[in-house]
Amino acid sequence: MLKLMKLEMKKFRVAGSVKGVLIANLIILALLVLIPLGSKTDGDIAFKGYSDMFLVTGTFVRATFSIFAAVLISRLIIGEYTNKTITLMFMYPIKRKNIILAKLTIVVIFTFISMVISNIFLNCSMYFFNAFAKLFTDTLTVDMVVQNIISIFVYSIGYSFLSLIPIYVGMKRKSTSATIVTSIILSSILNGSFNGSSLSSIIIIPLILGIIGAVISYISIKNVEDADVVN
Repeated sequence: MLKLMKLEMKKFRVAGSVKGVLIANLIILALLVLIPLGSKTDGDIAFKGYSDMFLVTGTFVRATFSIFAAVLISRLIIGEYTNKTITLMFMYPIKRKNIILAKLTIVVIFTFISMVISNIFLNCSMYFFNAFAKLFTDTLTVDMVVQNIISIFVYSIGYSFLSLIPIYVGMKRKSTSATIVTSIILSSILNGSFNGSSLSSIIIIPLILGIIGAVISYISIKNVEDADVVN
């Protein structure tokens, strides 16, 4: 499995996606800085304290990288079906399930690591920015940091598997655009604000959807051994 994953990462230059993660983080950071500065100019308060800041940062990261995961799925799996290049891989003396599973594992691990590192980077950046800009005078406590770290890891695990849900639509339609659009719709539903809160703020929902994502990904590939690549 590890050898398959290494081959896939080299083949699709997954390491190059790190640049995309970096760019995404810089864009999110710019938004996180502009939102409170803009609201301060209007006389409003965007962040009442670190809890609000952590919440907004987490929402941006989850929305961004769940869609990023769909792009990876499109590149690693759906695109190969669309271009029929998956046929060559299926000629190898390796089970088709193992090949697809290796690709999905790369997506899950990459998404998880990206979310964790992004949250930590953005929160630390905003902490130091607030030290100079004085956006709010809330005191950051050890308990707040510990709770946020736990939240980051739990949400990242849930969203890493939740992000696999679009593969079902992608495999059915053999369409990269359908995969990405499904991810955008799902992300919008989960992270959209309803009366000041979102579905993803209820931590059990992303975890349940993460389990559903794992099940759906299994259903999507369970018949891959007998499925006709050209259809």
